[in-house]
Amino acid sequence: MFDSGRFQEATQEAGLLYQNEGYLYSNVVPFVRQNEAVDGEALTVDAGWAIEEGPQAYINRVNIVGNEYTYSRVIRDKIFILPGDVYSQERIIQSFQSISSLGYFEPMEPPDIIPDQAGDVDVTFTVTERPTGAINFGTSVGGYSGGLSGFIGYDQPNLFGQGKSGSVRWDFGQYQNNQVLSYADPGIFESLVSGRVNVFNSRDQFQTFRSGRRRRLGFDVRLGFLIPGARFTRLFTGYGLSKTTLTQQSGTDFSLFGMPAATQSTVSAGITRTTLNPPLFPTVGSRQSANVDFTGGPLGGDGKFVKYTVDGSWWLPIGVAGGSDTPGTGTTFAIGMTMRMGALQGNSRSFPFDGFWMGGVQFGQQLRGYSETTVTPLGYFDEDARAIMDISRIGHAFYSMTTEVAMRLGAQASASLFMDAGNVWENAADIDPSQLYRGAGIGVQLVTPFGPIGLDIAYGFDKPDPGWQLHFRLGPGM
Repeated sequence: MFDSGRFQEATQEAGLLYQNEGYLYSNVVPFVRQNEAVDGEALTVDAGWAIEEGPQAYINRVNIVGNEYTYSRVIRDKIFILPGDVYSQERIIQSFQSISSLGYFEPMEPPDIIPDQAGDVDVTFTVTERPTGAINFGTSVGGYSGGLSGFIGYDQPNLFGQGKSGSVRWDFGQYQNNQVLSYADPGIFESLVSGRVNVFNSRDQFQTFRSGRRRRLGFDVRLGFLIPGARFTRLFTGYGLSKTTLTQQSGTDFSLFGMPAATQSTVSAGITRTTLNPPLFPTVGSRQSANVDFTGGPLGGDGKFVKYTVDGSWWLPIGVAGGSDTPGTGTTFAIGMTMRMGALQGNSRSFPFDGFWMGGVQFGQQLRGYSETTVTPLGYFDEDARAIMDISRIGHAFYSMTTEVAMRLGAQASASLFMDAGNVWENAADIDPSQLYRGAGIGVQLVTPFGPIGLDIAYGFDKPDPGWQLHFRLGPGM
């Protein structure tokens, strides 16, 4: 049966196909002719398009206007068109989304496309700088830290206007005292190689593992390389060296914190492809990554194991309400799915926290509707259950997935309906996606002067006593 609505959509798609091949001035004219009815037969129509291609248009100039602080080369690195290229509507849209995803500018207007006398076009991207550096601080009483706790730090994602980033942060409290200094450069010496350095000194105690404390002192470096012809994809390699000290402070369960101090020497490699836009509250695009970490053995230090992790996230907009024509100013509805999987093989006994544990949102693998570390390779155990040793809560393999419908309120707030599912196992061979613990609920996230924060309430379906759980999240990794 002829569907006029779908035919109109096909007409628009045909026009875009021609524009993506440089035929900016093409004219796609639809026609529908009704055939004469024949006795006993249904009416039929002939539908098609009369197409005038016209000459191909080329990109004459690519202009950037309004960047008073950010270097033009930082923005040009996000543009997928060059002077002399055949005009492509698709690549202009990709460039616009890529510049917007930097997070350095106010919501952008679509680029101006101005034809010249020869029929070619000048493309102008107009940006408005917004403050990017921020001093972050906050305090709280009670909660996870069991007393006065807080953090103070400074984060600058556009250092010197060159797209470099630097941050320093101190988290303090009764059960944590962490200092982290980070620096990242998306183009070392203006090359296509990115780099990152972290130096850390952390002393922490986990919410469930209260019988001891962990201290880590060390650094890690990472280099990233673009793959020719795949601008959204990067290869990574890195090295980390740290000393871990586990201290038993109370109780008689020495399975987790009774290990001697150990040195961890790790080489990592990975690949990441991302087109998420915007990065924090995405409404479109995807992200996939795979990483492998080699620890010990010929690298020195203690232990000898390999850790594999993969994850993928996909987002699709499903509607827009309110706002102006400027992207990012209205309310966007989107549906998303995230899947994660990991496995560890070898002797990691000196570094038990390199394994996987599940439940809550603060540490380990996220599973809303459940408390921290309550989902174990041996089944569900309450946080204070004495029938399981601490070390047995940590597995060597996991799988989790999340589906959600999100309402993005501009670039500063989001609300979502979600469903989480996941489990941990002792070995990778035991992974069974049909045996997952499930949780579902509603959450809100905000961008504040203290960084992103989130609040979720979720129902855990597969606990011995199903019920609701409240979760609070803080930081960019939420």
